[in-house]
Amino acid sequence: MRLGVSVSVRCSIGTASGNTQTDYPAKFQRSSFSTANFLPDNSSSDLAVSISSSSSRRGLIRIATLPCLLPLIGCLPANAMQPGSKEYLLIKEEVRKVLSKGKAAGVLRLVFHDAGTFDIDDSTGGMNGSIVYELERPENAGLKKSVKVLQKAKTQIDAIQPVSWADMIAVAGAEAVEVCGGPPIQVSLGRLDTLVPDPEGRLPEESLNASGLKKCFQSKGFSTQELVALSGAHTIGSKGFGSPISFDNSYYKVLLEKPWTSSGGMPSMIGLPSDHALVEDDECLRWIKKYADSENLFFEDFKNAYVKLVNSGVRRNSL
Repeated sequence: MRLGVSVSVRCSIGTASGNTQTDYPAKFQRSSFSTANFLPDNSSSDLAVSISSSSSRRGLIRIATLPCLLPLIGCLPANAMQPGSKEYLLIKEEVRKVLSKGKAAGVLRLVFHDAGTFDIDDSTGGMNGSIVYELERPENAGLKKSVKVLQKAKTQIDAIQPVSWADMIAVAGAEAVEVCGGPPIQVSLGRLDTLVPDPEGRLPEESLNASGLKKCFQSKGFSTQELVALSGAHTIGSKGFGSPISFDNSYYKVLLEKPWTSSGGMPSMIGLPSDHALVEDDECLRWIKKYADSENLFFEDFKNAYVKLVNSGVRRNSL
């Protein structure tokens, strides 16, 4: 059973201090290897595409035509490798070697920013590894560090059993939740990586009110209840809800307290405007109260919504 790919796309990512050159896999056909190596910031800024085969020169010429074939690639049979397989256990093992509680929030954020580009109307975007091409977008600031953390594990996995970025991120996000005390979450494997970035402007903006948030999530196939459950991911990290390394229901308890209303006119350091907006909406408030009262209910609903999220827009290998 292969999770491998035979094409790697090398693109240069500009930074303030220089350029970071990265090889990213495009997982649409079989191969023995998948490469994705982060090179020093002083690497060449040229865009290069390489094919791991004896006919790399011919492949280099033809690669420019591949993005237009992606809709056809998506027609492959949707088969999924189930949790518990040796491939799945291998990913979990290597992720746990590089993942700490302090890095968990950034890794979980990768999931939301990769899968969050899904649009239900045209079935584009979603959990497809496109985030590795989108790290210079303002909304993805800081995620390059999380990608580099997972790259360490991915290099070890690829040497044994190649894995797509989409599968890697989906499993790593679940591990991030569990390592911080959240519910165990198992996801299936077999996702294909895309060759190109997803369209811009698909992620929910931090300034959205509740109505805007509900409309945004509805466009991705998620209900208000799932919106509120997934928002609970902010319980870890630097948003100010409880302990930054404990995945629990503190997010909802703090929302009900509305500490930002007593900040004396100073900008609140707790949560985002979009977090504050949830508690002002009656429909969202109903679920916030439920999850504040029952951590078990939150865990169960978050787990189900997470699995749905990492399956959004997924194209899978034919196994």
